[in-house]
Amino acid sequence: MRIQFPTRIPLTKTLIFAVALFCVQQMEHTSLNFSLLFFAFVVLGNFAFNAAGGFSRASGAYVFLYAMLMAVVGVVWKAVLGEPADSNLKVPVLLMALYAASMGMLLLVMLVNHRLTAHLRSFASQMGMGELNYTLAALGCFVGSVTLLFLDITFGAPPGSVLSLLNQVNQLMPVALILGTIGAMRSSGGRRSVDIISGAAILVTFLTGVVSFSKTAMLTPLACWLVAACYTRFQLRRIHFLVLGAFAVFSFTVLPLISAGRNDVPPEGANYAQRAQIVLNILSNLKAAREQEQTAETLSVENSSLSNYYDTPQGFLQRLTIIPADDAFLNYTAQGNNIGYLPIVLDFENFIPHFILPDKPATIGGNYYAHLIGGFLAPDDFTTGISFSPVSEAYQIDGWRGVCLLLPAVWLLLFFITDYICGDLRESPWGLLVVVIFAHAAAESMVGGLIYMAGFGSISLMVAIVFSTRVAPIIGALFYGREVVVSLSQPRSATALL
Repeated sequence: MRIQFPTRIPLTKTLIFAVALFCVQQMEHTSLNFSLLFFAFVVLGNFAFNAAGGFSRASGAYVFLYAMLMAVVGVVWKAVLGEPADSNLKVPVLLMALYAASMGMLLLVMLVNHRLTAHLRSFASQMGMGELNYTLAALGCFVGSVTLLFLDITFGAPPGSVLSLLNQVNQLMPVALILGTIGAMRSSGGRRSVDIISGAAILVTFLTGVVSFSKTAMLTPLACWLVAACYTRFQLRRIHFLVLGAFAVFSFTVLPLISAGRNDVPPEGANYAQRAQIVLNILSNLKAAREQEQTAETLSVENSSLSNYYDTPQGFLQRLTIIPADDAFLNYTAQGNNIGYLPIVLDFENFIPHFILPDKPATIGGNYYAHLIGGFLAPDDFTTGISFSPVSEAYQIDGWRGVCLLLPAVWLLLFFITDYICGDLRESPWGLLVVVIFAHAAAESMVGGLIYMAGFGSISLMVAIVFSTRVAPIIGALFYGREVVVSLSQPRSATALL
């Protein structure tokens, strides 16, 4: 089975899916208004995805991931469980009305963005890809990332320092993983998809996620491998399905337990060795860890403003939709609580470097909103991150105007910049990094996150492109003999991937 990025989803197939789900929802006693609004959300999403060019553009990837991880996966799973799609929600119709409206705005943004960027020569194409040795570039990026990690551990990276600035634009490890995977697939003629470089990047990224209890970091290797496989139109074999299946089982069973290990970190913090010991304790007694996590989830729902969208705990699947968090946020906002445009001012002010504005105020994020709503976090917890969608924050800022005016303006800024930098994802791999970022941020990044990605995110992407094409191959070549460098430039089989 050869996999590749879809550039278009036929409307007929989308309508069949949407109509079938609509009928199932009505049989399960979902309110008619909610079902109609979700139907509109899905169909508008199809139009927006196709208008963006599908996965040929970073913006198209955003549309797909935004739709799937914000509502589609969660609502479909409700239907599978036989539960009404609007049950266990405080403001279900308002929530889905805003989601549908946001998708309509996203469609308009895609149409405008396509007209603006269709004939522009992208930054990636200007840098050139013809002679890039993916394996050497991957090794150079890996060395650069590990070097920065070593410097951080040794010297620290206080705000305003050079290391802090480098960390803000550092995306070298996922780039190393993506380029290394592409290099392994091409140099082997499609016979293998992992070599020592991409394998090392996978291991470092995954272990970093384990000791930091980060689901995102633990899932990043899989996301990077998948986008690289789609880029090269890699042919999956039986072994790949077995590995993917095993990782899926791990993601639904063990990964949430490791992630919950952050609750066992003492208030004064823990070093890497202590964090590793916490993980080992979890893995050595999975049954007790699972019972503890289920109890914690039950107490968390009972003592917080966050509703459990499903009638029974669904583990990792509960983390594949933003609906419960948005529902609580929108319910708070609908009671007449609006913060105004202060968060947007602070988000743009955050672009000013520390050496110019050393006392610049912190931005307003999910933790702040969670305390504002009340019931999410302990009064003294100012570190735990809480995710909300850009729709719920836009509504908190300026109601329907925020969703229909502010949010489209920020989207257009982000997509114009990313599509200009990346160009066609089928011609150069740099947009694959953006796809990996969107896999986490599309549904869970608030308006401030979108602004950050348009600013520091675009800078980090350009730095990654320049470093990978101009510097990384030279660093990589230093670690290889001349004969190995020459052999890496040639595919080993006439069946090398295009």
